[in-house]
Amino acid sequence: MLQKLIQLVKQKRVTLCTHWDTDGVTSAALIYHLIKNDAKQVNTVTKGKKFLIEPEDVKQETDVIICTDIQPSKNLKDLKKKIVYIDHHPTTEKGFDLTIYDETAQSTTLVVFEKIMGNTTKNPYYLFLTLLGFFGDGGDRENIPAELHVLSNQLIPELMQKRDSFYNNKGYYYEIERYVSLLNLGKRVFWSGDIPLELLKSLESYEPIIYNLHPLTQELYKYKSEMREIYEQEIELKELSGINYCIISNERNVQGVLAAKHINDKPIMVLNEKEGEIIGSFRVPEASDFDAGEFLNKFNNKINGFLGGGHCKAGGFTMPKEALKDFFELLKKE
Repeated sequence: MLQKLIQLVKQKRVTLCTHWDTDGVTSAALIYHLIKNDAKQVNTVTKGKKFLIEPEDVKQETDVIICTDIQPSKNLKDLKKKIVYIDHHPTTEKGFDLTIYDETAQSTTLVVFEKIMGNTTKNPYYLFLTLLGFFGDGGDRENIPAELHVLSNQLIPELMQKRDSFYNNKGYYYEIERYVSLLNLGKRVFWSGDIPLELLKSLESYEPIIYNLHPLTQELYKYKSEMREIYEQEIELKELSGINYCIISNERNVQGVLAAKHINDKPIMVLNEKEGEIIGSFRVPEASDFDAGEFLNKFNNKINGFLGGGHCKAGGFTMPKEALKDFFELLKKE
């Protein structure tokens, strides 16, 4: 698959598009490093508030569009560009020049690791990025794919050290997991993954990140204390059709953190009202037999302007503020 990808981008202008979260920026960084020496130019775009890459996101001079961990809109083909789709979710759109996905994979970085790089890569930085994407998309530390686990223990052992955890009785965590939240600060603070992605693109090793030696790493660390205060805010939960929910209005992208923090025995939605738009995060208890992504998909064609989806236990959605009443009415029925 790597050779097919390189042939498509060779001496071409590429726009590399991705989701703004940790799995998005790490998977895009992997692709960037794999193609940068063959492509004529590589521009990058991160999105998340609207989980679609639209024609206006792509520079006119682009020859090849690559989407990792984000959906291409149906209008993207109108540009008459070559399109590459790389994800761990299938897409309803067909006819791309190269489609690489595996819906059994935990993260898009795992798709890149297993299907593009080959799962025996000996590059420590690539292993670092792959693991960050895996944990960033809710990967279970007890179920790290065998090849990735073995290679990581061999080549980045200091990041595979187990640390005692006293949070939610999880027992332990790996040292590398500490850096997932750092990369997520991009989307939390700036509503964009541009800064984390630029950081990952500019490096050839992980040391500047873990030792805080890069200016962009230092910029991300500056926001940690500010965001910690926001995470501690109290929210008022209400209940509708067996789902807890609350509506907030915050300039920061914190609805996902608040949903994860306040979840109990019921699914929870935190809806953030910002500039006439609702950005929502949906979380489901681990023990619940309920698929968040599948549930949100039901609303996509029923509410004007609604766009949602995600994983089994976590999903996200956006819609115009004026659609909120229709959303709640449909939520009662569903």
